Amino acid sequence: MGLGKRTAGAGRARYRPGLWRVGQVIIPGGEPDGPHDAVPLAVPLLDARNLRIEVTRGQRAAAVDLVRGLLTRILAASPAGRVRLVVYDPHELGAGLAGFAPLRGSGVAEATITSRTRLEERLAELSTEVGRITVERLAGHFDSLRDREDAGRGRAEPWTVLVLLGEPRLYDEGARALSAVAAQGPACGVNVISIVQRPLPEPGGAGDLDDEEGPPDPDETDLGFDEETDPVATPLPNSVVFTAVELLAQRPQWRDARSGQWRTSLTGLLAVELDEAPPTELVTNVSRQVADAARREASRPPGIAALLPPVLWESDSAGGVTVPVATGVDGPVRLTFDDDTVHALVGGQAGAGKSTLLLDMVYGIAARYAPDQVRFHLLDFKEGLEFAQFAGGPSDPFYLPHADTVGIESDREFGVAVLRAVRAEMRRRSVAMRAIGARDLRGLRTADRSSAWPRIIVVVDEFQVMLTPMDEIAREGVALLEVLARQGRAYGVHLLLASQTLSGIDALDSTAGKRGSIFGQFALRVALRTSISESRVLLSTANEAAGALAGVGEAIVNRRNGHPAGNEHVRVVYPDPAVLAGLRDRLATLTARSLPTAPPPRVFVGHAPAILDDNPVYRALDGRPAPLAVESAPAAAREQLAAADGGDEPPATMGPAGLADPYALVGVPVDLAPAAVGVRLAASPGRHLAVLGPLRREAVGMVQAAAASVAEQVAPGGLVVEIVAAEPMAVGAAEILASRIRRVGHPVRVVDVTGLRAVLAAAADDTRAREEAALAGDVGPPPPMRLVVIFAIDAGRAALEARDPTSRRAGLDDLRTITRRGPAQRVHLIGWWRGVSRMSEDLGPVNRDDIAAWAAAGVPGSELFALAGHRPVAGGTTANRAVLFDRHAQSEPRTVVPFAPLVRG
Repeated sequence: MGLGKRTAGAGRARYRPGLWRVGQVIIPGGEPDGPHDAVPLAVPLLDARNLRIEVTRGQRAAAVDLVRGLLTRILAASPAGRVRLVVYDPHELGAGLAGFAPLRGSGVAEATITSRTRLEERLAELSTEVGRITVERLAGHFDSLRDREDAGRGRAEPWTVLVLLGEPRLYDEGARALSAVAAQGPACGVNVISIVQRPLPEPGGAGDLDDEEGPPDPDETDLGFDEETDPVATPLPNSVVFTAVELLAQRPQWRDARSGQWRTSLTGLLAVELDEAPPTELVTNVSRQVADAARREASRPPGIAALLPPVLWESDSAGGVTVPVATGVDGPVRLTFDDDTVHALVGGQAGAGKSTLLLDMVYGIAARYAPDQVRFHLLDFKEGLEFAQFAGGPSDPFYLPHADTVGIESDREFGVAVLRAVRAEMRRRSVAMRAIGARDLRGLRTADRSSAWPRIIVVVDEFQVMLTPMDEIAREGVALLEVLARQGRAYGVHLLLASQTLSGIDALDSTAGKRGSIFGQFALRVALRTSISESRVLLSTANEAAGALAGVGEAIVNRRNGHPAGNEHVRVVYPDPAVLAGLRDRLATLTARSLPTAPPPRVFVGHAPAILDDNPVYRALDGRPAPLAVESAPAAAREQLAAADGGDEPPATMGPAGLADPYALVGVPVDLAPAAVGVRLAASPGRHLAVLGPLRREAVGMVQAAAASVAEQVAPGGLVVEIVAAEPMAVGAAEILASRIRRVGHPVRVVDVTGLRAVLAAAADDTRAREEAALAGDVGPPPPMRLVVIFAIDAGRAALEARDPTSRRAGLDDLRTITRRGPAQRVHLIGWWRGVSRMSEDLGPVNRDDIAAWAAAGVPGSELFALAGHRPVAGGTTANRAVLFDRHAQSEPRTVVPFAPLVRG
């Protein structure tokens, strides 16, 4: 039996080891040969004493059986995973305790030590651990971990049992380490079981039983050998000693030692019989059960429910943001973003619990602080969907009201754009602080209560992706990270960077000093299970603690820039889905009641196509032109569009008498704002849109979106549309677009390549007629806008080159008339060329600048260099990406996610 008990505590039940049965004590009767009694013999071990077993060679097997039975009882009775074994077996190389082999894969037992060198290394580690516990946990206030626990303090350290199945010849540091561990170890949860093999004493020597007269002194029951003269003995303080009777037979005080085989320091002269060793099958079965339970316990971290506040949004962030995310020796472990721990670095290998920690932090902060206290930018650069639960969508309408941005499988450019926006907010706060004389966020919030001035937390998972490879995007990303890391403290801006690896980040390694300049500002570091080399990078070069972590959710929290003295071993809490579902419901209810107009976050999904019908700018049109400042109008309401345009009323409807300029939307920028970008079709030179490139899906989607969005901004009677499908595969797309435009009340004509020549001729004639009317001073109502939409215009090259037999004009002449003179007469072209050179040939060398705006998909940057005004063009060469450039409105090309093709219906 193992005598121990569990007592109810604040968290899980406390376990208090007691005494462990190993055999029975023989109580002799009144007559030497008469009957005798027996009582159980139980020894103290965990939290109490060490065990030293002194045997002859012939009794060694019995001693190993004693150890096997004792360990089986301890493991079976103790909480799974709370007792760990370290075994040294130089004689049988692990065979002595082979039944415990299943424990090795669960972290309960280490690989058997067979060499003295490795034993000395392990003793040094145990000695260091005992010293750490003595200084940090006991700290002069408690005699032992049990006393500390009795005082109401938590206990995270497991019990460690060092089993020496043979006593090695230890010298100097090794011997001192073993002696120190034996002396102070039991108070710190480390106990030693040692089997010492002795030679038989010489018979007839001094002190033979026949030469001794008188009874032995009951107080003289020393079972040990003289450690000063014995060349094998190593001091083992705090030990219960078991000694084989054969070793005592020649000692005068043990006159009756021939009865029974064992004596102990607990029972003196009384004979002891050991229990039979448990069968090997039983030991193996117990080991398997303990190993399985330990694995389950390691994979089941504490839940988040106990760490969530009972009432939401009651905390104030003026002095910082604090959130409990783990449990440690003294209960909940809190992470804080404030003036001392401004930024945090999180690392750990795949499956170690990094994403769990990030979710704990976001949900925990969102539960404690209102949206006007904390704002989030959430960026995920890996192929995961953890942050998708904060974004809202058709299947799950919940969105985190604290989030300004949610990036899922983010583009590197989008990540840099977020950092750029945060830097701009820092500049805005800097201006406000200088105006009122504030020195930090607390002072700004005290002096200016007209704005909330929340703290901003930028969470970037797998941030190294944003900085690899080394290019202009990476360089800008490093520069922005350095600015935010060094200057964010005063403005309430905090970075939370997470990664599986911090090694080999090109932009940091190739830029002198940037790694130290950035990470030197990260006092708070959380390291989950990782390699020793990564532990040195994440924490510090002298800190390998994270390399020794075993379980999922185990972590080292360090608030001292990774210095080993700041290590705190914790378990990250598990974000139980059921608990989080309840929290999300509470957050949604409180948001609807307190912040009914709170906008959803800007959501960017790197792999997802942009859907025109879901876009807030497109949904807000409905016969009203998009505002000139569309970059400021991601909202879905016309009133918000009007506000973005700077007026109190919505822009005028563009009918026959309207003069407003519609906006041809092509995609969503890889940026924070706006929600859509495109080209404004104004009555000025060059206001057409060319879509370039061989990627059919992207090109068709942009052409359809541009034409459909223009149609949505013009009231019925204000627009005439002609659509040409110059290749057979584009006919379906042309019909779908025509159906969409007809639904909003505009006349549409659709033709194939055979009608291309006639469409261009009619549009060119209309352009000239409008010019003549204007020159004649015609004051009647202006004619409707005319929009010519051509899919794969270069597929109709033969029709473009053919000349009219009467007028002798070619289709190219009419095309150039439209591009050169059409915009002033409200005649505009949206055309798709499958190659840049084909557009250049169609427009001719003199007319190349007559189309001022283009969107390219699948075109190498070198081919766009001249079109972009001799500016370098990056991006837009892969699927689901395009580059937009309007030389009248942009200084640099812009990467966008093109709108997907429209669907019929």
